Amino acid sequence: MKTLKIRVLCGLIITALALFVGIRLYYNLTDDFRLANIQYDTPNRSEWAVPPRSSSEASALHEVLTQQFTYIGKGAQSYAFGSADGKYVIKFFKFKHLRPSFWLDYLPPIFGLQSYRDKQYQRKERKLEGVFAGYRLAYLLHRHDSGLLYVHLNTTENLYPFLTVLDKMGWKHSIPLDDVVFILQERAETARAVVHNLLKDRNIEGAKRKIDQIFDLYLSEYAKGIFDNDHGVMRNVGFVGDHAIRIDVGKLKNSPSIRELANYSHDLIMTGDRMIASLYQNENQDFTELKTYIENKVSDIIGRPYIFSTKIPKKP
Repeated sequence: MKTLKIRVLCGLIITALALFVGIRLYYNLTDDFRLANIQYDTPNRSEWAVPPRSSSEASALHEVLTQQFTYIGKGAQSYAFGSADGKYVIKFFKFKHLRPSFWLDYLPPIFGLQSYRDKQYQRKERKLEGVFAGYRLAYLLHRHDSGLLYVHLNTTENLYPFLTVLDKMGWKHSIPLDDVVFILQERAETARAVVHNLLKDRNIEGAKRKIDQIFDLYLSEYAKGIFDNDHGVMRNVGFVGDHAIRIDVGKLKNSPSIRELANYSHDLIMTGDRMIASLYQNENQDFTELKTYIENKVSDIIGRPYIFSTKIPKKP
């Protein structure tokens, strides 16, 4: 009897391990991209609506969407696919992170669980509303400098084609664009990659020009009364040719007071800190020269000395 129990226990352990390995393998191979994860059954809202497109804009958008898109990767909020011509990216939101977990509905209303469930629903709702508001704000006020061609935040009927995409495994999917939220954006190369490649080619002056363009982008946002809470500047800012754009606008906020130097100087200092920290980790050869250049640049803008702290942030 004891031997039988040991065998059963070993069998259960092996089964659990096999299941765990299988799940991890599935996630690694697919990034868990599937239609159910990019759909969310929520009513359309007027605050998510955007102005109708002109006939020429609609025609250009339809032409882009007739291409096949191939999986690029995933971020915290979305899956990204690149167009066949290499010019565009379409993003689908990962609603498994933006909607409440299914198991919350099964919590009994006892021992404070009802309050916990309500807080979780409210937290997810605030997160969803914040992301949608950021993309809508960028589309309305910052479209050119965020590379946005269109944001589709409410479902529609018979406006868009089915989009053919290839996932991480190379499997083909047909996405009903009317039924899903999607963001269509120009495909950019991250500031980190652009600066790194320039420095690899020993084009330090070219790298400095890119740094200037990044600060110009931030200043243009302040002038519009908007700013981004995410200071991962070297990965969230990119370049389309010679044009600097903000790649991820999900944390963009409307703040009229940010137009004032006294209010945006702190944000600009944080931006300088993150840029220098990124260069410290990736560009040792030219770090000192570029650090000094950024310090002088920020100092000139804010009208007082800015010196980077010796403490390097862990996540630039």
